[in-house]
Amino acid sequence: MRQPVDAPIPGANMTADTRNYPWHRPPEYTDYDEAVQYLIGKVSEPDQHDLVMSLVELKLDVTSAVTAMLLQAISKGKIAIDLAILVAGPVVRYIDIMAKDAGLSPKLIIEDRKPKITPTALKLSLGIMDADDMAEMPLQAPEKAPEIPTGGLMGAPTDQSEMVAPAEEQASMLGMGNTEEEPVDGVA
Repeated sequence: MRQPVDAPIPGANMTADTRNYPWHRPPEYTDYDEAVQYLIGKVSEPDQHDLVMSLVELKLDVTSAVTAMLLQAISKGKIAIDLAILVAGPVVRYIDIMAKDAGLSPKLIIEDRKPKITPTALKLSLGIMDADDMAEMPLQAPEKAPEIPTGGLMGAPTDQSEMVAPAEEQASMLGMGNTEEEPVDGVA
């Protein structure tokens, strides 16, 4: 007896109701000015403001914080992707001005290296934890990098000479070896 296949019916996604996700519905804000006002309003909320200022204080670039905020707005169906690209600049500039007013020196350019933002550093900058609490925490030894295995079936060879095939084998791989083939099973 055949088991029924537990898989989607081909083409079912074409007839399914896709309004289950906020980003599949029309966005709430379609006007440029409304979208900028919405995002600036979000940044101005006390909790969001403290978080953004803490990230700036930890030397995270402003563009990364705004990118995360825009992705959240897109996933909630507040703005469309193309409008998010357009409003990113004014929101970055607003956070830049806000940070400078707070006496911070924000970074606007994304650098190649990732900043080290740990939960402890974020708690310290948000004021959830102070330096005395940090002194009481047990010190952890830095993790040792795992050893990379060598050898084995798929492992890289440890000796460079193992990587080069003999000249005869290279010629046969390129089809430049012996052109006469030996008969197989007595067939000439």
